[in-house]
Amino acid sequence: MFIEMLDLLRCVNAHEETWLVASLKAVSNRIVLDATLGCPVCQAQYPIRKGIADFRRGGDLSHPPAVRRSGGERREELATRIGAFLNATEPGATIVLGGIWADAAQELAMMTDVRVLALNPGASVEESERVGLIRADTEIPLAPGSVLGLAFDATFSPETVSSALKVVRAGGRIVGPVSTDAPHDASELARDASYWVAEKPAEMVSLRRSRLAE
Repeated sequence: MFIEMLDLLRCVNAHEETWLVASLKAVSNRIVLDATLGCPVCQAQYPIRKGIADFRRGGDLSHPPAVRRSGGERREELATRIGAFLNATEPGATIVLGGIWADAAQELAMMTDVRVLALNPGASVEESERVGLIRADTEIPLAPGSVLGLAFDATFSPETVSSALKVVRAGGRIVGPVSTDAPHDASELARDASYWVAEKPAEMVSLRRSRLAE
């Protein structure tokens, strides 16, 4: 996990939102290889081992979940497709790719100059300055409104949808499998036989008429 990405991480327990405190044990070229992240509110602790931040409850990094693998050509195809789905055109923005989409993390980062957080990635996905690795259950451990877009596949539970809507910023996009409903509070933009694309609505700003204008 690149050290600058740590600021995006949050505790998955239900309480007021706050940064996590990092106790660093091994860092190489600003990539955190071994550390413990602590929550100052509930005292929960989350390990970073071999560069992977683990937010699973009772998780074990020695037994990562099985994820389908993709060849080089397939990864470039995935990156092109998901880049278009998420409108990944803002350099420096953060994108979250989960499951099979995470295979294309490095390719998307190179194509679009975005930062990518790979959620529950396969063993072949490697961290870099622009790719961070996270393992999680249903709750996505990121700050509210902190990412431009998020994509997940059928390996994630329906509860991930509400968590995804929270971490995506206003106007950002979410891609999910047709086996899971799109968020009710988002506008569905497109759908094919496998996935839907939805957009989080822009924040409404209340305008009050100034007395000087009366």
